[in-house]
Amino acid sequence: MKTKRNWGRMALIAVLALSLFGNAVTLGAVMKIRANRQALTGPGVETVRFPRPLRRTLNAALRDNAAQLRPALQRLAAARRAMVEKGTARPFDRAATEAAIQAFRAEAAAVMTELQPILLDTLEREAAN
Repeated sequence: MKTKRNWGRMALIAVLALSLFGNAVTLGAVMKIRANRQALTGPGVETVRFPRPLRRTLNAALRDNAAQLRPALQRLAAARRAMVEKGTARPFDRAATEAAIQAFRAEAAAVMTELQPILLDTLEREAAN
């Protein structure tokens, strides 16, 4: 007597197994990120965040100003890419890597300069409400 395979049940078991695996990988990644954060900042340092409603307002302000911020963020990404390329090039060129790091730092400062008025205006508006 031949038994029929229940492909639906087998597919469900496979999906559940993949989901369980995905959850385990995600949990491991979260634990590793937390451990690395604690190793870098120390056990007594807590993560300080704006309250959730204010974070939503800040995110909306960033989206509203995306066209203004995009060029600076693209320059920052290009500087980061150059820094990684110089740092991983063989043979290693310390001077070129140092110059790339300085360029990245300058672009990061430029991004912060553009972000600051958006952040301050949003915080001021929210404080007035």
